[in-house]
Amino acid sequence: MKRLQIFVLLVLCLFSSCAVVSELQDDNLANDWAIFRGSPSLCGYSECSINSAPKLLWSKTVSTRTVASPIVFDGMVYTLDRKGKLRSFTENGDSLLVYDFKTPIEASFIVNDTILFVGRIDGFVNALSLKSKRVIWQYETLGQVSGSPNLITVDGLPNLLVGSYDGSMYVFDAQKGTKKKQHETGYYINGTAAVWGKYMVFGGCDTWLRIVDSATGTTTDSLQLDTYLPASPAILGDIAYEADYNGNIHEIHIANGRFSQHRKLVSTSEDNKNEDSGLVSMPTATRDAVFALTGERYISCFERSDGSLRWKKMLRGITGESSPIVCDDKVIVCTKDGHVSLFDAQSGEELWHYEAGEQIIASPAVVPGRFYILTSRGTLLCFS
Repeated sequence: MKRLQIFVLLVLCLFSSCAVVSELQDDNLANDWAIFRGSPSLCGYSECSINSAPKLLWSKTVSTRTVASPIVFDGMVYTLDRKGKLRSFTENGDSLLVYDFKTPIEASFIVNDTILFVGRIDGFVNALSLKSKRVIWQYETLGQVSGSPNLITVDGLPNLLVGSYDGSMYVFDAQKGTKKKQHETGYYINGTAAVWGKYMVFGGCDTWLRIVDSATGTTTDSLQLDTYLPASPAILGDIAYEADYNGNIHEIHIANGRFSQHRKLVSTSEDNKNEDSGLVSMPTATRDAVFALTGERYISCFERSDGSLRWKKMLRGITGESSPIVCDDKVIVCTKDGHVSLFDAQSGEELWHYEAGEQIIASPAVVPGRFYILTSRGTLLCFS
């Protein structure tokens, strides 16, 4: 009888552990980082464990301004510079020009089933086959595309979500490129829509956070926050975290396609009255904490339970658009002026630091055994 009880207890612990892993890992594939922030929910968490003292394996520079974050797909790292040149890198750093879009691109990009999706400054959305090296479809919006596309499943099929400066969030058939829905907001959409089930959640320059049914294109709920929302929300489970330009981090609960609860988790502007406290990067959510760049020089960790400050550490450089990524029990942080740091997620201790010497805007990409940092000059850094 005692053996049976022990066995049942072990099984319950195992399933409980798996449930936590599933919640945190979301849809991120174990060996790929093929989408901005690692998963459609944009929570910014990876289960990959990072050594406390990473080693630089190699670096490659193309000397072309780069804003888009790198992705990893099928063992290859892809970068896309502002001139529209797409490059791939092997695990050893050997590079190849894959395709030249021949037009300026700043948006991050994603890959699904060997098809790369990206939006351009001239308003076009492209789907490029990595196998044939051909654009298989494109669609012209009426404004520049600055945010990464995202993928959502509708009726078992992949659909592409793209926001445009024409004030619309588009839903495309990812395979055919046909426009299925167009949700008009009337204001610029700068960020990426985060996915919650069949719903897309996104903010804009009009200060409103919206949740839209991607199948019908209708807004099921909206919430006006304090000021405009330059970055995307990060969703973990049924809770979205959104940072606004006043330095506030909002916690919004989602139920039945609506915003069921809202609270201001923290106001970082109160702690940084003498600084430019506006948040332009995304927060990162884990099971028990929220991490965010705050003020001009800090990385802060807040308890999800009550919003209290767990720790706050001064960075070696100025905060910017690059969002922190949490890898198991460590946090990767990149500053605007080229500092890369690794912090202990629980204590806030800085474990490691690397000075790239070049501006960093893109967010890191993480896969088992490695992580990648891309500078604005176009230098790709591979760390073990």
